[in-house]
Amino acid sequence: QQRPPGDAHFARAPVRAHKLAMAAAAAAAAAAKYTGRFAIHPLLPGVAQLAVEACTGRLKPSWTPAAQRLMGTWEKVHHCMPRYAEFLQSTNKKDLKKIHVFMNEQAQAKLAMFYLCCALRLRPEEVEVAGQDSEKLMKLAGEVATKDVEPFFQDCRDFVRNYDWELHQSLDGTTVWREVEDSLFWHHSFEVTSGAAYAAYRSEVLPPQASWPDREDLPAIEAVLARCGSAVAEGGPARALAEDVYQQFLEASSMPVKASFRTALIDHGIMAGEVIYRGEPKIERPPSK
Repeated sequence: QQRPPGDAHFARAPVRAHKLAMAAAAAAAAAAKYTGRFAIHPLLPGVAQLAVEACTGRLKPSWTPAAQRLMGTWEKVHHCMPRYAEFLQSTNKKDLKKIHVFMNEQAQAKLAMFYLCCALRLRPEEVEVAGQDSEKLMKLAGEVATKDVEPFFQDCRDFVRNYDWELHQSLDGTTVWREVEDSLFWHHSFEVTSGAAYAAYRSEVLPPQASWPDREDLPAIEAVLARCGSAVAEGGPARALAEDVYQQFLEASSMPVKASFRTALIDHGIMAGEVIYRGEPKIERPPSK
């Protein structure tokens, strides 16, 4: 008897749950080898790995398209930043009436040269058309300033607005666990990025801690994780919780990228602020979509 098409989904579900459980059991067994300061109950890295296996490739960070767009523009504009530095050096706060309106003519000239440099990087064809016509070049510089560069700078400021240096530092602190065992890295990362969601997820998939098997009892741990795999499989009662945990990690993973942008903005005088934690010293390209 031929099954209805919808039955194929349910036929595959036990297979997916079994694969998830196997991955979680392997992670738990690997983590169980560590003692001392690396020792935690193997169920914890097991269910952390379970969430990763269930969500990898299915969820994406929301911030990467904006980061990639901003990076593309920054790679062009940063060649002109020495001219922006010259502009800043020729100004004083008392010269300012409002944004980019100066009594200092030398500063205005240097700012125009910065925008012309940006025009050459962002609109090379239009610069070529303008040729040596100074009037056309200055008009183009003004247009690039108002339609390209200043909106870009504002987009950068908006992008880094929710940067959290303490979260960034905590994230960097979890990377040492990746050198020990991936599942331990995921467990500690989720504790940093997804605390409440991760606690709710563990409460849903794991039995009460008092009934957990001994950390050396791998068969019993595998049996618990098998039930967890069913709960986290697509359509399972804990699937949404696992996705929430992983999505919060993906969003928090923007912190190093935002730190690099924010540091560059502050260092170049485009944004006011203080750099408390620099992390990586250069702007990192975000992952591809």
